[in-house]
Amino acid sequence: MNNTLVYGFHWKSQVKAIKQLEQENIINISFWIGAHKEADVHIGKLRRFQIKKDTYTGLNRDIYQEIFDEGIETFMDMFSRVPNAYTMTYQEYKNIFNFYFDYFSKILYEKKIKLLIYYMFPHFGSDYVLYLLAKKLGLKQILIAQSFVPNRFFYVHDIDDYGDFKDIKMTFPHEYIKVPKKAEKKLFYMKNIKLKYRSCIVNYFKNFGKWIYRKHGYMSFFSFHKLFSDCIEYKINYYKLAKKEVDFSKKYVYFPLQMQPELTTTTLGGIYKDQLLAIEHLRTILPDDWKIYVKENPKQLGFYRDKYFFERLKLIKNVEYISKEVNTYELLKYAKFSATVTGTIAWESITSGKPALIFGNIWFKNLPGIIKYKKDLKLQDILDIKIEHEELEREYNKLISKTAIGIIDRGYIANFKDYNNDNNAIYVKDSLEKIIKSLL
Repeated sequence: MNNTLVYGFHWKSQVKAIKQLEQENIINISFWIGAHKEADVHIGKLRRFQIKKDTYTGLNRDIYQEIFDEGIETFMDMFSRVPNAYTMTYQEYKNIFNFYFDYFSKILYEKKIKLLIYYMFPHFGSDYVLYLLAKKLGLKQILIAQSFVPNRFFYVHDIDDYGDFKDIKMTFPHEYIKVPKKAEKKLFYMKNIKLKYRSCIVNYFKNFGKWIYRKHGYMSFFSFHKLFSDCIEYKINYYKLAKKEVDFSKKYVYFPLQMQPELTTTTLGGIYKDQLLAIEHLRTILPDDWKIYVKENPKQLGFYRDKYFFERLKLIKNVEYISKEVNTYELLKYAKFSATVTGTIAWESITSGKPALIFGNIWFKNLPGIIKYKKDLKLQDILDIKIEHEELEREYNKLISKTAIGIIDRGYIANFKDYNNDNNAIYVKDSLEKIIKSLL
């Protein structure tokens, strides 16, 4: 039985599944990070850096430099989403990184952890430090990403394997899934999304209320003032630059921006969590007369879109910044191909018969029609791609056979009309049991 650190799994059916695994001697819960009464530390407090420790232990000094060099930049990107971090200096980010490093080193050592199970990929900073530590120490890990297929989830033992799934040998049965040959998808998480033209003043008073009523550890006085000024600056730049009229007769690549900060870029984007870097590198493989239509994400507000984002965007030749109001499928229809870090536009693109260029790691990265950016990539490499829809459908079904059964990410309940708490607890428990036993 493995001494296990459980990260997340704190809502009703998840707690039931994890406890059942312990009752059946599949795991021994040595430490639980969650948002329920039985957690050893509250996940929200951990993320917001509201935890205490007694003393510096000095554990794992021999691997510190390697983990710091690999992780500090991504840690900072992740931790920047924590409200209290909005106004922090680089030095403070380093101090917090080191705090988490020693904090988790002590837990892993004292609890003799052999297995870590995360309910989603790391994306808040603290969880990323934990992941890197456990990886370097050679501990077994299970990391989960919910699938768009109802009641199914992907899992990996190393984030770098996401999309390749080379380490995932086990399959779970499922009915053959037909893939319509069209771009349009009914994405449940985009249902009823309204364009975010929210007033900066309204946001200011909402954040002011959060500062008053949830002051301790939620948001500093200076943080919500910075958010307000960033919001104003974003709106000025957005309305100045965003185009509502698009010339579809031009040769162009469609690059819709992903919302940030989000796991899909921060964790899975690699260096291309910087979406402008992806656009800059895309520009180098295109003829001078080709355009790149960069559409703003419907959910995006001022965060990650400050002054020098727009200054840098304007330096890229033949790039047009497109309004949120322009229809994404119309933009895709006339594009030569789509490009994204890890966005679903690539999936929508290949299912309509059009190739897609990606810059990060995502579940569909090895499907027919997808090409991964590399420095020696040529435009003709992309244009030569021919997608056989039947082959795409077969490969997609092979990929889905590697997904386990159950809902781990609570937000995906809306994607499964037959959801039931008790049934889900059984699905999750049975799936995790098989995955854990496959590691032994």
